Amino acid sequence: MSHDGTVLSLGALELTKLEAVVELMYLAAYADGEVVAEERDVFAAHVVGATNGVLSREAMTAMLAAIERALASSTREQRFDSIRRRLGDARTREAALNIAVHVLYADKFLDPREAAWVLRAAKALEISEETASAMLASGAGQA
Repeated sequence: MSHDGTVLSLGALELTKLEAVVELMYLAAYADGEVVAEERDVFAAHVVGATNGVLSREAMTAMLAAIERALASSTREQRFDSIRRRLGDARTREAALNIAVHVLYADKFLDPREAAWVLRAAKALEISEETASAMLASGAGQA
């Protein structure tokens, strides 16, 4: 659920928006500087499950490979800009960032680089710092 109560169902999103949410989740996982193979596998399995089978394991693997290629040839700000444009409206962007915050809390710990990443992502996605801070506080309560 986002700060405003919007729930984002990954399985119900059109492919372009789903790819943007997955990329934002991946960037969140990468906030500490790396995504190791085990994290990548767990991440992929989670997204496949969250889409209720709409996105197959093979499609998820291909999507992650495309995200990694895009990251290798673009700045983070360019990736955030692309994600913002693909997600469209503010409610969807907030809900997507909220999902990314939950990815960061998956290990029950928030690295300072991850908290900084949330604020950086919020600014790029045109989400207020107040809203992003509330998401961080909400995630901490669930950790």
